[in-house]
Amino acid sequence: DNQISQMDYINGIIVIHNGNIVSENYYNNSSISQTFNIWSVTKSFVSTLVGQAIDQGLIESENLTIDELLPDFGQIYLQGITLSNLLSMSSGYFDSYGYPAWVNATTQQLEWMPYTFPGVFFYNNSACHLNSHILYYATGMTPQEFAEINLFPYLGIENPQWLDGYNDINDGSASLTLTLRDMVKLGQLYLQDGYSGDNQILSSEWIDQATSSQISTGYPD
Repeated sequence: DNQISQMDYINGIIVIHNGNIVSENYYNNSSISQTFNIWSVTKSFVSTLVGQAIDQGLIESENLTIDELLPDFGQIYLQGITLSNLLSMSSGYFDSYGYPAWVNATTQQLEWMPYTFPGVFFYNNSACHLNSHILYYATGMTPQEFAEINLFPYLGIENPQWLDGYNDINDGSASLTLTLRDMVKLGQLYLQDGYSGDNQILSSEWIDQATSSQISTGYPD
């Protein structure tokens, strides 16, 4: 603990075992009530919302091609990539925007990003934001609005800050702001097979897929 306290990039550490906090410490003037941009962990929250939308029949399947999920702006490439490609970073799109410029990009701009071909892993924040656009068009709600009904109340997360842009669509790649305790609740939900109390808010099928290997990254495990 003394060594950790000397690391100026550590704000807090929390350890959960069997659903209970067994260790929790804050450093560098951080506190239990402080919120942090959770950066790319936001992607896991968005993936969970997509899973809930599929569970509820608002999105038929992760195997739908993107042209079936987004407005038609004449981008034929969308016929060759699926929602599963977007979720597994294998859409073939190049990352075209720096943080957080993708949030203000229109759906059409995101659809027309440069691309190669589907199926190859390439870490891409801009393409991940398309998942938020898909949620918006499938549910009629922004990701935050959908989460305020289907996810956040069940995790005890109250009205978190979440950057939004075009059509008030929240960032699908980063920018959700949570306390450390709130951040770990998503992992606990997965460990509890999607149950919050007596309510299963996320299906076992989605959890199995979300926690299974989907594609080779080309890097060592």
